[in-house]
Amino acid sequence: MNTRYRQSAMSNGSRLSAAALFAGFNDRTVLALGLTQTIGYGTLFYAYGVLAPAISREFGVGIDWFFGAFTVGLLLGGLVAPVVGRELDRRGARQVMSVGSLAAAGGLVACAMAPNIWAFSVAVVFMEAAACLVLYEAAFAGLTQIYRYEARRGITLITLIAGFASTIFWPLTQWMLGALDWRWTLLIFAVVHLAVCFPLHVLVLGLAKPVVTAVAATTSGESPPVLVGEARRRALVFYTSAIVMAGLVTSAFPVHMLRIIENEGFTAEVAAVIAMVMGPAQVVARLIEVLCGHRFDSLMTGRVALGALAACIALLLATPGSLGTAIAFAALYGAAQGMITIARGTVPLQLFGPQGYGTLVGRITGLRFLLNAASPFLFALGMAHLSVDAALWVCGGIAVLAFGLFMLLEAPKPA
Repeated sequence: MNTRYRQSAMSNGSRLSAAALFAGFNDRTVLALGLTQTIGYGTLFYAYGVLAPAISREFGVGIDWFFGAFTVGLLLGGLVAPVVGRELDRRGARQVMSVGSLAAAGGLVACAMAPNIWAFSVAVVFMEAAACLVLYEAAFAGLTQIYRYEARRGITLITLIAGFASTIFWPLTQWMLGALDWRWTLLIFAVVHLAVCFPLHVLVLGLAKPVVTAVAATTSGESPPVLVGEARRRALVFYTSAIVMAGLVTSAFPVHMLRIIENEGFTAEVAAVIAMVMGPAQVVARLIEVLCGHRFDSLMTGRVALGALAACIALLLATPGSLGTAIAFAALYGAAQGMITIARGTVPLQLFGPQGYGTLVGRITGLRFLLNAASPFLFALGMAHLSVDAALWVCGGIAVLAFGLFMLLEAPKPA
């Protein structure tokens, strides 16, 4: 970066100004990856739900078929993620993410040209597996390879930028669907990956080299401590378990958010308005991390995130039927989701260091995908055969357990 982010500022108590905190937006790597992440999530995830009804009508199948294919794609992503992580450490983020842009474009073209539902489903599965090569975890690895221990604020900034993906691509996709059709929409998205994402990954990730030494020096010439031995193994179990458990909740809630809020006694229209609070809350939480992150470590971000996740469910169960409670629930959940994304990128860096970062995060991501893919279905099953409140009680218990496990994590101490 033009001005390298100094995580050591946290320890010496320096008070950075807002201007200095936003200096990262002058860095082309942050801006470029923020743009490619916005395009990636917008075209490979958020657009899918908008286009699904039109595609289902053309192929003459139920919309649940599409979400079934999407789930299979996530499961395949769980198998692919560890391989992607190893390749990130072996070849560097530039090569992996550039190939990923080509693969994502190919998947979109295959979907657009599919002659029948079977071919479309196979293309969707491939497309979602290709997403592992270009989305957050790959971008986090790229920043870690360039900035080592100083990658935290870059990670936060790209999540802040990409937080607007749904805000941009939901209405954009709807407009394109009306002006063109779903096939042309997907073809245009493929062109965007080829014309924008591919060259940006090639241009800005040239310095993203694999970390081959056990110690990576910071700009101050010092290397922060990392966990080793038994402490590392214990922390890895606690961290992975907490992130996977939290993912069970954060995978289910976005799909069923409207149903959860409607269960509080609100109409579908009012529930949709309340749910809109999630997006701004997510952005605000990430903005706070950008402005104040130098005052606390990444573990604190994770603690607050998982605490907010447990608190939002507890609040809804304790005081049901209130408009204020429903809004607070949506806001707390949005904030939790925003910060959990940051924690997934920054906590492994703080605890385990940059060496082998891609492989480690890839394995955790793969496990998270595999175990979380069925979460929306299981939550729907719980609502149908028990009740919404019963499903929320289960999710609340999982969130509390995840928070408790995360609280057992301790920052590495100097030898």
